[in-house]
Amino acid sequence: MADVKKMEPGAVLVAGGSGGVGRAICAEFARRGAPVAFTYHRNRAAADALCAEVAAQGGLAEAFQLDLTDADGVSRLVDTVADRYGGLHSVVYAAGPSFEMSFVSKLTPKTWADVFAVDVNGCFNLFNAALRVLRAQHRGNLVALSTCALRRPPKADVLSAAPKAAIDMLTRTIAKEEGRNGIRANTVELGFIAAGLAAHHMEHTWSAEMTEGIKKETPLRRFGRAEDIALAVAFLCSNEASFITGQALAVDGGFSL
Repeated sequence: MADVKKMEPGAVLVAGGSGGVGRAICAEFARRGAPVAFTYHRNRAAADALCAEVAAQGGLAEAFQLDLTDADGVSRLVDTVADRYGGLHSVVYAAGPSFEMSFVSKLTPKTWADVFAVDVNGCFNLFNAALRVLRAQHRGNLVALSTCALRRPPKADVLSAAPKAAIDMLTRTIAKEEGRNGIRANTVELGFIAAGLAAHHMEHTWSAEMTEGIKKETPLRRFGRAEDIALAVAFLCSNEASFITGQALAVDGGFSL
């Protein structure tokens, strides 16, 4: 298994690291020896718990409160992390707003605009700021979490799929423009993962029949784990993936087939 210590130096910056999937990503990079800086929006208790968990395993994780829609604040944080840890090894967008599933006909223009403002603009602010550092280093990795709904759109999930489609295009365009600068950019498309927002819907929104139906439609006949996503992200940021860029890796148990 890859060891970040054998790669280029610098921190791994994870936006949304205190969330269910983001937490696993931070833990995986820390396990591999990378210093991890991560952001949280409001849940300070979850951020502190993650720092303590990583420290107990002999790793290093530092939490930063951040509103990703604040472009100036994002830029300052990126510079702070790069200065503190001697650069950026990888930057991972694992954030995004919570929302209730809804048919398009039931959405309001404000809800639509708010979700796009947080998700799409937040990812842009992060990657745009990171590119200044990565271009100066002439190396680095960007990974954004996306959704398998881009391949197989489910009903009532447009608030997940539509912003991620924009993020997917942003990431692919960066890959095409910045490869000459030693920068790789990829996405990981999540299937139904028993963590984060999906776990919330499993518990509070979906019926038992719907949940079981999703499992039956997944060829591997199970929901994914947060650790499945973490391993995929770490792979895409590793030397083993050094010739992979502009790709969307579906980690969905085959659901999108």
